[in-house]
Amino acid sequence: MFGLQPQDLLIIVIVALLIFGPSKLPEIGKALGKTIREFQTGIKEATQGFSEEAKTDTAKTEAPPACKSCGKPLTAGAKFCVACGAAQT
Repeated sequence: MFGLQPQDLLIIVIVALLIFGPSKLPEIGKALGKTIREFQTGIKEATQGFSEEAKTDTAKTEAPPACKSCGKPLTAGAKFCVACGAAQT
């Protein structure tokens, strides 16, 4: 768990008890848990949004125009095919 050993966690809990006192510790733990949960939910929603955008972007991407004679890809606005020389209309 985050590279912390049990002794480290025990020291953190003792320091938290000394700083905040036993009455505030449950409230702080609850707030920390809620914050972590909201952060994870936000990350999950953002990830889903990016994956949905990526799917729609790949669907919108069209193949470049191809030569009607030889089928080779054409550059945008080309009037002749560079591979076979056929006129493109």
